[in-house]
Amino acid sequence: MTMSNYDKLGLLRDLLQNQSVEQYMSTDEAEQIERLLSNLVTEIHFSPSIQQSLQEMQQVHKINHDPFEKEFVDQWLNVISE
Repeated sequence: MTMSNYDKLGLLRDLLQNQSVEQYMSTDEAEQIERLLSNLVTEIHFSPSIQQSLQEMQQVHKINHDPFEKEFVDQWLNVISE
């Protein structure tokens, strides 16, 4: 069964929330985030603010697979949760 974009965005939000709390990202979580971002960043039905946040996450993630900085995660979570 395929996941809807809403479900994928929810999974991404859950991964970001977990990472924000634990300040840790496993290899599996990093790979999952990479797959989700690759898929979601091409979605044209999202608002411009969500698209921008997804692109920012993808750029930061490509550079570094370490946990995202908390300030970025909090900002992205606010946008995704709107």
